[in-house]
Amino acid sequence: MTRVTGFIVFAAAVITALVFVIIASFNRMPEPYASCVDAHRDRPDVALEGSYDTDLILDEDMSSVEEGSHDGIGYRVIVADVAPASRAAGRGVTLTCYEVDGHGSLLLDEKTFRDMVGMNE
Repeated sequence: MTRVTGFIVFAAAVITALVFVIIASFNRMPEPYASCVDAHRDRPDVALEGSYDTDLILDEDMSSVEEGSHDGIGYRVIVADVAPASRAAGRGVTLTCYEVDGHGSLLLDEKTFRDMVGMNE
């Protein structure tokens, strides 16, 4: 009888863990916002300040991706409005990233972005 009870408790723990993993997979941040947040996590001095290591929630209504081109160079401006999952962890912040065709990585600096696409001329 003790083995059966132990098995039931073990099975319930495994099922609970699987449910939490499945629920967490639905709450993932979509691309390209996730890449922008990751780029800012690599440089917490840029915008995330003290909340760079906390779980962040994306406000999709306030976030946007603008595509365009200038002098034949395509680009995307990614604006991600994020806030910590816990309100006690701090306030929300708006992160901006720039992606230039052929560059291969996200830029965090608007001046560098403008220089690359020739908007500062």
